[in-house]
Amino acid sequence: MGLLHLGWAQNPYRDQILQQARVITRATEKNDNTTLAKKAYPPLQEQMGGAEKMAQTLKEKSKKLFSMGIDLKEIQLGEPDSLYEAGKELHCLVSQSIIFETPPGKLKQESWLLAISNNNGKDWYFIDVSNLNEKKIKELFPAFNPALKIPAEKKAQLLKED
Repeated sequence: MGLLHLGWAQNPYRDQILQQARVITRATEKNDNTTLAKKAYPPLQEQMGGAEKMAQTLKEKSKKLFSMGIDLKEIQLGEPDSLYEAGKELHCLVSQSIIFETPPGKLKQESWLLAISNNNGKDWYFIDVSNLNEKKIKELFPAFNPALKIPAEKKAQLLKED
């Protein structure tokens, strides 16, 4: 259970990770909670009572944000970071910038997705790390590699209007 050292080399699963992450980000932008739930990391899906219940929970959270005047507009992905072995899984972080429309104006939230593969990089699942604390990490990822450091959550920035 160690770091797959890549040095400055590009992540060998870069294209698969970004392609599959885009499916998730597009589903998020379109409020396609069914796709989000179906593509969820299986242990998380199980914790939430299955795909249907998870989709319903996501829908309710979306409605609540929208009722508060918060509307997700766009998600921009960064490059996948280094790979880490975690038991039988591969993990890596992918940066993301999320743009929200809010009553005071547009907000930009910088955050990270944890990309997880349990079949040697063929398929990837994604979890926003802002939802992970140490207890949740241990529940979802018993073999989590402590060398992978989850970045601290950044404060959202109000964007200046042009």
